[in-house]
Amino acid sequence: MTRPRICILTPCLNQATVLAQTIESVLEQGYANLEYIIMDGGSTDDSHQVIRQYEDKITSWCSGHNGGVADALNRGISQCTGDIIAYLQPGQTYLPNTLNLVADLMSGEHAASWLVGSRQTVDADGRKTHSRESSRPAGLVEYLCGESGYLPHASSFWQTNLFYDYGYFALDLQACFDYELNCRLLASGEQPQVIDMILSCEQSHTESWQAQHQINAMTQAIEVAHRYELMLSMTDRIKLIRNIGYRQRFSAIQQAKMRTGASLWAKVITKPWWLASSDIRHALIHPEKVAA
Repeated sequence: MTRPRICILTPCLNQATVLAQTIESVLEQGYANLEYIIMDGGSTDDSHQVIRQYEDKITSWCSGHNGGVADALNRGISQCTGDIIAYLQPGQTYLPNTLNLVADLMSGEHAASWLVGSRQTVDADGRKTHSRESSRPAGLVEYLCGESGYLPHASSFWQTNLFYDYGYFALDLQACFDYELNCRLLASGEQPQVIDMILSCEQSHTESWQAQHQINAMTQAIEVAHRYELMLSMTDRIKLIRNIGYRQRFSAIQQAKMRTGASLWAKVITKPWWLASSDIRHALIHPEKVAA
């Protein structure tokens, strides 16, 4: 029986130092029916030289300006001829035999249309730092509220027809376009098959990068929540609105820690956020306007 064709996409931009390990992790899967496409955003480092080392082993690659990771992935999907689509960013790798396992679970009579495994984090030397198990969302509102469901993109695999039926990645959400796709699928009645197996690894980032990324992702996740708000029942909508309010306050406080001086923070550190004056709230969220 012919194994399903799996298309792996790797978008990259000036990430030559970690690109090779990602490429090798895909090629070393030894999966016969593999389609591997690399979309470079016009790198000015050694990324092109790295890619050329594997040029005879990958399906195709291109380089040129694009609109970010989501746009690069959408261009890759439009070229894809595979039955299953997944993506790895530089610095992320698959564990051995991942693609064979995916092929087994996403083909045949009881094939999964959307498969998600767990993910582990490693340091720069490849030592495991921690792992986190994926989990299936209890429902759309629970996923929008962050109460249940952990679906790491590096361990996610989608049947190609899902992109044809429900659309590609959202171009205006560079920090959480994968999260929005998950919401769109859940809202359409699709459910992931979550397996208790680690499928991918990711290198840990610096604390400052991680903090900024979390703030960006939280801000855009709130925007996604607003997009799906009207699809919910009134009870779930009220629950979501309350949750959004909490996350907005938390995000503003995190930004205040990173972007403003201690004086503004000291004014609200001893009392609840909702008791702070509107001037203080505005100053914490928009310190650049205060400085001006």
